[in-house]
Amino acid sequence: MTRCHCGNDLPYEKCCQPLHLGELAAPTCEALMRSRFSAYIEQLGEYLFNTWHPDFRADLTPELLAQSGKETDWRSLQIFASQGGPNDNQGTVEFRAWFIADNTLQYHHEVSNFTRVAGAWVYTDGAFNPNKKSLLPGRNDPCPCMSQKKFKACCGK
Repeated sequence: MTRCHCGNDLPYEKCCQPLHLGELAAPTCEALMRSRFSAYIEQLGEYLFNTWHPDFRADLTPELLAQSGKETDWRSLQIFASQGGPNDNQGTVEFRAWFIADNTLQYHHEVSNFTRVAGAWVYTDGAFNPNKKSLLPGRNDPCPCMSQKKFKACCGK
């Protein structure tokens, strides 16, 4: 069984895909964050657009969001903290999304803000968090690029 892109142990078909197809709504802002990460990998611009608060979209289009998924080699997602459950109206998720660009493993670290619109969680905005200590994996940790190798034998060279 292949794990979902978002890092949960369930396969994509039982994890993020039902949210992408509109069969389920994200019960928490963390579930929405995970489904949005998977949507970038699946290049689901319409889903990304629809789960972005209308007041924060600026010049974004579903096509532009889908293109972003094509241009970035997203690898894995780490969630560090989340607030915003089934009974809340506001929430945050601190995450790190790993990707490969210019043949180098890199990450995007953000604290994202979420709110509910018509009962559904949507992403509003986030704060890039470069001031955190470098949280690169340890030498013997699994490589976040999902190669199944240790970091020291893969991207940590």
